[in-house]
Amino acid sequence: MDNPTPGNWWITDRDGEWEIGVQGGQQAKGDLPDFGRAWMETNVHYGYGCACMEVRVDRPGKRVLELRHVKVLPLVRCGGDPALPKR
Repeated sequence: MDNPTPGNWWITDRDGEWEIGVQGGQQAKGDLPDFGRAWMETNVHYGYGCACMEVRVDRPGKRVLELRHVKVLPLVRCGGDPALPKR
């Protein structure tokens, strides 16, 4: 799950990149998790983390419409997944 700047969130899985929210635009319903120590900061407190999500999506638009359940995972879990891009 990426959050490089305020209001901009997306997640990447084996099917590609899915928009969760865009600053000044669409934001998925539901609560984003607190990643705590499982968050990698890349721009002040913005950055990325690893998560498993149950969501409702707009498949053609590649947008997450609702976050139903989000489980924060250790970064190493996503780093070791061959279906995900390397960081």
